Amino acid sequence: MKKIVYSIIAVVCLFTLLQSCEKDNFEAPAASFFGAIKDSIGGGLVETELINGSQIEVFEKGGYATPVSQKWLIKNNGEFRNNLVFANTYDINLANGNFFPYRVNDVEIKAGDNQHDFQVVPYIRIKNCIINHDKTGNKIVATFSLEAGKSRVKAKAIRLYAFTDIYVGENVKFNTTGIGFTQSFSPSKTIDATTYTLSIDLTANSSLLKPGRNYYFRVGALADVTGVGTVRHNFAPYVKIAL
Repeated sequence: MKKIVYSIIAVVCLFTLLQSCEKDNFEAPAASFFGAIKDSIGGGLVETELINGSQIEVFEKGGYATPVSQKWLIKNNGEFRNNLVFANTYDINLANGNFFPYRVNDVEIKAGDNQHDFQVVPYIRIKNCIINHDKTGNKIVATFSLEAGKSRVKAKAIRLYAFTDIYVGENVKFNTTGIGFTQSFSPSKTIDATTYTLSIDLTANSSLLKPGRNYYFRVGALADVTGVGTVRHNFAPYVKIAL
């Protein structure tokens, strides 16, 4: 009896597998969509982070009664690429990121390569950022200033991050200890021409940051701005330092 049951199960599984291999009515994705998120002033890349950072939300329209939502990642440096896109018409929404929400409708993505750069207004620009290894003081030191994307933006927090690879940021970082590597503002601070200095004490963090290898350091700032959805951190480019 068991052999009969097992045989029936095997036949059903084989039939299901064969059915799943039948060709559907959809063409394979034949388009690539790539470009960058750029600052509307100066055209610089608006840096983010790969994990829980800014994303591109697209709504595929043609042929669907209800547009199909997809979310595409943006790389740390603000560039993006998706090589498996169906040629179609899309609404593109950039919200819940580290720049003021931006939307463009009825974007036609054709088979082949499609380049599109988005010009946005970041919440905070991190300006003149310099990160150095102070060997005498045995610490990593960052100096920088902030610039608000719009006058109503204030600064909520700033931090100097450290990690072992290029994905360093708010969600990928060492839990450094000591003082001086982070600063919170309560109430949130009006953004002006102040030059900030943050530092990581290498002695206090010797279990994390050891001599003889490369580490990646990056400055981030969190804006205080209402009415825009989730606010992500803004970042300066990372700096690689060999200790």
